[in-house]
Amino acid sequence: MQKILTGKMTNIGLIAIAAISTLFVFFVQDMVFPPMDMPPASFLTEFIFLSIWDALAFGVGVAILLYLAVSYSKWPKEIRGSLLVISFIAVWFTALNWIHDGLHNTGAMPPNWPLLALTEFLFHVPWLFFGLALVLVTRQLVKVYKK
Repeated sequence: MQKILTGKMTNIGLIAIAAISTLFVFFVQDMVFPPMDMPPASFLTEFIFLSIWDALAFGVGVAILLYLAVSYSKWPKEIRGSLLVISFIAVWFTALNWIHDGLHNTGAMPPNWPLLALTEFLFHVPWLFFGLALVLVTRQLVKVYKK
């Protein structure tokens, strides 16, 4: 019973951290990444949705990082490296997506070609490597659990 309660409390705590992080990021994003211009009124709903979505992704990324910090030592040693790679990729696609979109919001778009190129290279080029890493990690996990 104690183990179930501890697991449930951890889940509740991670959900609370994700929610608090989401709200915090949503309300400070225009201060951190001041927008160059407001979207047209006809697209305002879509951009508000995207802002909420990015903030939620950031909150989930923070929860993943905290879960990693709390649980890493409990993972089986044979698969820690693989799970660490998967966690890193998950954080990249959640928390760092907010930074990517924030850079676009502050001017990483034409005619600011250098900042646009830097933003796109920093965030999109690694995706191919992450795809390859996921293949290698999957192979490693299959080998460990096939035994």
